[in-house]
Amino acid sequence: MPITIKLPVTLKSYVNNQFDKPEMCLITIIDDKHVSWEFCMKILTEVFHRNYEDAEAIAHEIVTNGEGFCGGYIQEIAETKAELVEQLAKKERFSLTCLVEEV
Repeated sequence: MPITIKLPVTLKSYVNNQFDKPEMCLITIIDDKHVSWEFCMKILTEVFHRNYEDAEAIAHEIVTNGEGFCGGYIQEIAETKAELVEQLAKKERFSLTCLVEEV
């Protein structure tokens, strides 16, 4: 005979009240017009996991306008991605920065 466990009806509301929703942040890459197209594509595909078409469009914005929107992530992930991009840029001698803005 199978054992059935009945959970209290209030469990769902209890769980929802115990955890705050993580804060979302938007990441924008800011360039001083010296970054290469290839580097932008590498960052967008490897760090932000963008497909080729999206990466091309964002890289075009970064190279021509000096900035491009990369995505929205929870705060910890956004900060980690921004730090990684800036480290990789520094290693390649590009003065690229990431703007992380809370939504």
